[in-house]
Amino acid sequence: MRALLGDLETNSMDCSTCEIRFLQPWVEQGLTPKQWQDLELLIHRSLSNFNRTVNTIAQQQGMGYPFVTQGSLVCELHPNGTSRGFYDTAVNGEDFISFDADTGKWVARQGDKLALYARDLLNQDKGTASMLQFLLRTTCVNQLKSFVQHGNESLERQERPVAVVFARAPPPAGTPAPVLLVCRVTGFYPRPVRVAWLQDGEEVGPGGRLNSSGILPNADLTYQLRSSLAVEPGPGHSYACRVQHSSLGGRSLLIPWEQSRRWGPGLVVGITLGVLAVAVAAVAVVLWRSRRR
Repeated sequence: MRALLGDLETNSMDCSTCEIRFLQPWVEQGLTPKQWQDLELLIHRSLSNFNRTVNTIAQQQGMGYPFVTQGSLVCELHPNGTSRGFYDTAVNGEDFISFDADTGKWVARQGDKLALYARDLLNQDKGTASMLQFLLRTTCVNQLKSFVQHGNESLERQERPVAVVFARAPPPAGTPAPVLLVCRVTGFYPRPVRVAWLQDGEEVGPGGRLNSSGILPNADLTYQLRSSLAVEPGPGHSYACRVQHSSLGGRSLLIPWEQSRRWGPGLVVGITLGVLAVAVAAVAVVLWRSRRR
């Protein structure tokens, strides 16, 4: 199990011991030792009830083993002070049923017999429903406010993106295939980012020419993304990658693709520096020989 505050991992738990581990130095200050103990006990009981209920449903409905169940408990705190909580469950990676904290009822996310049976069975347990409703609407929200207060500096961290544009190796001569331009953006935090391609100064709309890796995590708690655009080879158009991120203060990064640097700026810079180093060495040899004479 793991706990996230925004996209920042704050806690994890070994389900065999139900011991909470702290992954951020300020997290432990968010609750008193007694509150952490109570939370461990609550999670332990909830897991036991969850496993027992899942096995009951599986046996009564003749489900085949093995199968995978997942649960996600979420509290949202909005800028206007309102909050929202929900508890979603999935079976084998697909939405199954969820708990509506406003109504205190379980809702089926599928229309099949199994989901409807699980919904009706869980809605008979009024005690657990009341406990979940209080947890999502009160306990979780209060704890979330405390964590936000203690972790404000980490949550508001801003890391500027670094971007580079290059082209994949062109197809063999005579092959009528487009050139693939790639915009690699990395090192940014927080997660939300917008990357767009411009052709002759106009943004390229969605379609088959565009492709994106999606936002992926880096090892240093920042993010990366790759966006590619297929273009027809040869001169005639200008292309640029535009990056918009909160760390840029309302401005944008604009990285043009220079067709003379088709193999990527990193290689071009390396070649330029290599030629420069050879030239400097040649001048040094000439000067040394002149002084010797």
